[in-house]
Amino acid sequence: EGILFVMSERIGWMPGSKSTFSVAHKYTEIKSQKISPDGKSKIQLQIVLHDGNSTTFHFVNTGGQAAQMMDRDKVKEKLVELLPKFKRKINKELEEKNKTLSDNPALLQLYKDLVITQIITAEEFWANHAAEYVKQKQGVKQEVGVAGSFLAEIKPQADGANGLKYNLT
Repeated sequence: EGILFVMSERIGWMPGSKSTFSVAHKYTEIKSQKISPDGKSKIQLQIVLHDGNSTTFHFVNTGGQAAQMMDRDKVKEKLVELLPKFKRKINKELEEKNKTLSDNPALLQLYKDLVITQIITAEEFWANHAAEYVKQKQGVKQEVGVAGSFLAEIKPQADGANGLKYNLT
C-alpha cells in the first residue's frame, strides 16, 4: 500500500509508512508503458525502461475494480501526455552528441576507445572527456557579413525611362 506520484519530470511510488520514494523513474528513463488487459483480476501499469528493466504498479482502491481502472487510466493518460515531451528532449541531445562526434574525429576515436570497449559509461564520457567540445559548440558562432555602410554607398542612376538603376559590384 502506498501512493503513486506523477510529477513534472518523474514518477514515484512512496509506501504509506515512509516519507521517501522507494521507486522513482525520470521520464527520460522510460521507454514505454503497458497496462493489464481488461478482465484481469489485478489492475496494473507496467513502466518499461530504456535499460530493459521494468516496474509494475498494482492499483488498489476500496471503490472496487472500476475505481482501480479509473485510477490506472488517469495515470496512463497523464504519462501519454508527458512522455513524448521527454522523448523529443532525448532525441535532440542524441543528435547534438552525434554531430559533436562526427565533427571531431579525435573525440570520436576517444569515444570508441573508452565507451565502446566499456572502460567508462557514455554519461562519464560526456561529463568528463567531452566537456570542452560541448562548451565550444555552445559558443556563439557568427558569420562574417557585409558592413552596414555598404548600402549607404550605393547611388541610383536614372535609366532614361522614369526608372532607377542600381549598379552593384
